[in-house]
Amino acid sequence: MVDKEIVIKTIKKMLDSGIDDSVILTTLSDLGLSEEESKELMDSAKGNTEEPEDEFAEAEIPEKETETQEIDDETNVDSNNYNIDSVIKKTSAKIKKHLDEKESSDSLREQSTHLKLEEQDGKLEEINDKMDSLHGKIASGDLTQLIKKISLIEKDVNEIKKDFKESNAKVNAMHDIMKKILETNRKILTKK
Repeated sequence: MVDKEIVIKTIKKMLDSGIDDSVILTTLSDLGLSEEESKELMDSAKGNTEEPEDEFAEAEIPEKETETQEIDDETNVDSNNYNIDSVIKKTSAKIKKHLDEKESSDSLREQSTHLKLEEQDGKLEEINDKMDSLHGKIASGDLTQLIKKISLIEKDVNEIKKDFKESNAKVNAMHDIMKKILETNRKILTKK
């Protein structure tokens, strides 16, 4: 059985690192804890509730069993360390997988944004070419209509530029966040 205090300390470290509650709960279920036990431990780590008395609480040991219990406790310490190491390894593997998926997703999003921008650039060049060819053909009466169309086109171009800047800012922000998450995870995994 896993030592409650070690699990709570580990959950606190994971929460401080910014790991989602769902990832932490999944990790706890991988340890064999029920959903209710996991939520109680999560609440205890967050400080939301007082520590509930449950099957994790230590029972009183009769005096005759003290020596046997001490031997068992020493054995459990080793298995608890193993379990915590296992939790850390599983969590780091899940985080790495999640970050890889996120990086792949971000890369695809960035590529699709670039493709859309290239497509819009091609359309703008096509419009410019058509406008240049029409420039010589326009009668003076059609000039006001052309000016209106040009202003509409300029408005569309400005919206496209604005969308591109926003998309670029979002991609850069997500990139910075991913770097911070990776750095935090690296610090956690290298810290003992």
